[in-house]
Amino acid sequence: MGIPKFYRWLSERYPLINQRLDSSHEFDNFYLDMNGIIHQCTHPNDDEIVVMNQEQMFQAMFDYTDRLYKIVRPRKLMYLAVDGVAPRAKMNQQRARRFRSSKDAERAVAEQLARGAELPEGQQFDSNCITPGTEFMADLSWQFRKWIRHKYLTDPAWQQGCDVIWSGPNVPGEGEHKIMDHIRTWRESKNWNPSVRHCMYGLDADLIMLGLVTHEPHFTLLREKMRWKGRKRVNPVLTGSADDADEFELLEIALLRDMLYLEFKPQPAPRSGRGGGIGGDDDGVGVVDPRRGFTEPIPPPPPPRRSKKMLPKPKPPPPLTEETAAMRAITLGSLTFKYEAHRIVDDFVFMCMLVGNDFVPHLPNLDIGEGALNLLFRVYKELLPQWRGYLTKAHQLHPDRLEHFLERIAETEVQHFENRAFEEEEPGFAPSQYKQFYYETKLNRSHDDAEFVDELCRHYLEGLHWVLQYYHKGCQSWTWFFPHLYAPLASDLKNLRSHTIKFRKGRPFRPVVQLLAVLPPASAPLLPKQFAALMKPTSPIGDFYPIDFEVDLNGKKNAWEAVVKIPFIDEKRLLKETDKTNPKKDFQDRERQRNKVKTEHVWRAQDFPHCDEYIPPVRSDRHFAYGRSQKKADAVRAASRRFMEQNEGVRETTRRPRPDAYYDDGGPQFARTKSARGRGGAQRRGSNGPPRVPRSRSRNPPRSWTANQRANSDVDGAPSTGSADMGGTGISRAQYNSD
Repeated sequence: MGIPKFYRWLSERYPLINQRLDSSHEFDNFYLDMNGIIHQCTHPNDDEIVVMNQEQMFQAMFDYTDRLYKIVRPRKLMYLAVDGVAPRAKMNQQRARRFRSSKDAERAVAEQLARGAELPEGQQFDSNCITPGTEFMADLSWQFRKWIRHKYLTDPAWQQGCDVIWSGPNVPGEGEHKIMDHIRTWRESKNWNPSVRHCMYGLDADLIMLGLVTHEPHFTLLREKMRWKGRKRVNPVLTGSADDADEFELLEIALLRDMLYLEFKPQPAPRSGRGGGIGGDDDGVGVVDPRRGFTEPIPPPPPPRRSKKMLPKPKPPPPLTEETAAMRAITLGSLTFKYEAHRIVDDFVFMCMLVGNDFVPHLPNLDIGEGALNLLFRVYKELLPQWRGYLTKAHQLHPDRLEHFLERIAETEVQHFENRAFEEEEPGFAPSQYKQFYYETKLNRSHDDAEFVDELCRHYLEGLHWVLQYYHKGCQSWTWFFPHLYAPLASDLKNLRSHTIKFRKGRPFRPVVQLLAVLPPASAPLLPKQFAALMKPTSPIGDFYPIDFEVDLNGKKNAWEAVVKIPFIDEKRLLKETDKTNPKKDFQDRERQRNKVKTEHVWRAQDFPHCDEYIPPVRSDRHFAYGRSQKKADAVRAASRRFMEQNEGVRETTRRPRPDAYYDDGGPQFARTKSARGRGGAQRRGSNGPPRVPRSRSRNPPRSWTANQRANSDVDGAPSTGSADMGGTGISRAQYNSD
């Protein structure tokens, strides 16, 4: 999930990073974080009671995946990743979510009964079954593998497509991080090519961070447009037409990288007088070019002519305040070291980690809804010229610079707790005692307990290192986790260089054992009966599964942001009880299969029949005809349909047909010559000429030609003359259509 509200904040600050999905976007590799699709197709809204209908749910997932494939049309690879067993650091959050969702389901049933409404007939769907190791996920993986093979055997769009990799729930790791492991492995191989275009589908804010740390020049995120009806999110309805593309939007990671480069780039020193610096008048407007990464001054327009009846000349802007001048001065400093875009991006990812992530809680005074990222940006811009370097170096943290950074962030702690105490009407709060107040109310410990505070800070620093390495290198420890519900205060994070950070790699839990670590007692039917008995209060580990528990909003407004106060799983105690069960003897065959660790499944397009049938494009430009009237847009669509009807046997190339692309008597023209075509474009044969075709820039045969057309071509791939039916293509219209 990552940082709540992060996408909205990012889109408002850098609106250009969001692009519409049109026919100009082409991708080689397409990665799908499947858990978003699974949740969307099974229980779109958590507050509604859903009846279990596995067949319909699976079919909805198949249809949605198929539409995404046909909208994106990857040319080389489609990677489908389902969440497997996660590291222990992630299990804490998974456990809290599942306990809370169990309570939400009970409350939804109680509210419906209180209204006098009847419950729907059938078995109620438990969303906690979307967890590795359950029978539901085992069936889903099996059905998806059957469906992929079926699509290769029957669907021409898939037969003309790319390879497919299925990483199911029995492959350990979170879905998005399995994708990142695949990309890292590919980058280290001899097949790496920086020109490959990547597209990743998913809604998590984590995907933005992961896309940035790849440092791939062509990386794009695909996500649904967020639409709401009241407080409920409305999921897109895919109809199988070109309208489906308008339900999605792209987030260009390359543009975001350029924006970050410009955000933190030091500007030249201010000039005096009318030079446009602080205290001077601007005599031009600077325009940021996100592609080239610099600003170009544009001269101001001439002053308007004024008549006597016109309004008086507007007053000059008021002088800059000290605060505004100081903020501008921050961006005007000069660096004594090389300014590198990839280092800025890595520091940005780390700063976002401080505001929120799925593995350690954020610092108390850093809330994105209260301007936390703006605070971090301001402090970073101020301190960067002083550091002579960066906060991070890939997966490594600089302890002294981090400590300096946290000292400046801690300056807002008193104000933060004063505001929070006023909003929540906390009795007995004294600003001078805010540290004692925080540790006693949240952690049930005294701030004077130096040993506990030092241990808490050490665990938090370990967490920052673990998360940074997880983003950059993959999972460095399957067993580490942050053993507290709340983070320390930023002002207590001192002497960071004195801490030595080491991790033990360990190994992930088995899928069924992992279910015991994350599921609440209400979801015990999802477990084998031997393990379900361990959730009973009389069990040796029954204290891990409380029926009632406290929820702390911790200053948040949404229930899903609350802190769920449940005990942490003790791995040694858990494994001691599960080891008493012998899966080979006590489990049924299907349960043994669910408990296995498996590998990815790969389908290669070359192993299946290839189809040359024309596949109409799913994406079109009709949604994105800026400045074009509806009448003209309809005319363009009608002309496109006529072209398709006349050329049913020819597959369309990636270039759109142009009105001036006609066959001449000697065959199709592949080059624009000044003598034959003039400056205005191709020479038109006449209104009764042959049908229009896409024009190729090279002298090689277009990709849309069939094998017969290529065989009948002569010099440089141009079709041989001899038949007047198709304007000199050398084949009859019947043969042309049959191919």
